[in-house]
Amino acid sequence: MLTDMYPMAVNAGIPADQYWGMTIREITIQAQANRQRHMDELRERAVMDHKLSELMAYAVNEPNKMPGVDKMYGFLEEKADEPKEEIPEWKKDQIEFMKQAELIRAARNSKK
Repeated sequence: MLTDMYPMAVNAGIPADQYWGMTIREITIQAQANRQRHMDELRERAVMDHKLSELMAYAVNEPNKMPGVDKMYGFLEEKADEPKEEIPEWKKDQIEFMKQAELIRAARNSKK
């Protein structure tokens, strides 16, 4: 059984020299992890390609409205060294109350 799985395991990204020392469970888990990593890389590439196409559309059609790199690629703005400012609980409550008040106001105005 392990001999039959060998070509598929190597094709799934498991190093040939490590294969023979692994259990079937380890082989399965490693193959699934390799597959997931590959899919994540493809998703990442698709997003970056899409962002690039958006920038190209701006460059061709409206170069003066072209957004900056930081805006298009939001992950560039985040810095791991700087802690994010936490919103206080009272501020979250205030925002929620304002949303509810706006919904009530809109409902009242729609009845008139």
